[in-house]
Amino acid sequence: MNLKGQIAIVTAAGQGMGRGIAEKLALEGAFVVVTGRTAEKVQETARIIESKGGKAFAVKADNSKVADIKHMFDECKAHFGAPDILVANVGVMNPMTPLTQITEEDYYQVYEPNAKGTMFCLKEAGLQLKDGGRIVAITSASARNPQKRMGVYSSSKAAIMNMVEVAAQEFADRNIRVNSVLAGLTETPTMLAYLPQPFLKVIAEQTPLKRIGTAEDIAGVVAFLCSADSKWVTGQHIMANGGSICF
Repeated sequence: MNLKGQIAIVTAAGQGMGRGIAEKLALEGAFVVVTGRTAEKVQETARIIESKGGKAFAVKADNSKVADIKHMFDECKAHFGAPDILVANVGVMNPMTPLTQITEEDYYQVYEPNAKGTMFCLKEAGLQLKDGGRIVAITSASARNPQKRMGVYSSSKAAIMNMVEVAAQEFADRNIRVNSVLAGLTETPTMLAYLPQPFLKVIAEQTPLKRIGTAEDIAGVVAFLCSADSKWVTGQHIMANGGSICF
C-alpha cells in the first residue's frame, strides 16, 4: 500500500481514530494535513508523525463550519500542494437517548459535524482533489445495524453512506474513487465517553473476534482504500467491526 508522495487530508485527526489513520497514511509515505477543532491536539498528531520520520502539517478546522473546510483545503494546497486523498473522519456522539426524549440541540450537535460536515468535505474534495484522487468517509456499523437510543448518531452516519454513493457516481469521470468504512465499536475517546461500559462489554462478547476494535484496525482498511490496490473499488461501504452482527 505505497502512498509515497501522495498528499492527504485527514479530518478530526487530533485523537483516536483520526490520529491512527493519519499516522498510518504517513507511515505508507503520504504527506498528511492533520485537521481538527483543537489546535493543540492536531499539532500533537503532527509531531508524532514527524517524530517517526513522516511529513505532516496541522490545521485547526471545525468540520461543522463550511469556511473551515475550505480553509483546510487551501492550507493543504499552500503547504504541500493539491490533495490526492481526503479522509472525512468525524464521529460526534451524544448520550444514548430514546427518540421520544431527543431535543433539537441533540440533533444539531451531531448532524452539524457528521452529516453537514461530511457533505461539504465531499463538495470541496470534488472541487480540489487531483484527478485520480481517493475519498474515504468514516461512517459507523450502527448505520447499517442501528441500536435503540442511538437514533441521532446512527441516522447521521447512514446519511454519509448515501452521500458516498452519490459522490462516487458524480466524481467517476475524473477517476476519483469514493468509499466508506463502517467502523464498529472502537476504542476512541468519543466512543468510550458516551457508551456505558456494560454495553461495550456485551458488544465485545457478541463479536466473533471477541474484542472492541482499535484505531489501527480502521486505519489499515482506510489505507487500502487510499491505495492503488483498491483501484476497482468505488461507491462501496466496507464493514470493519470484527464480524459483529449487532453493531
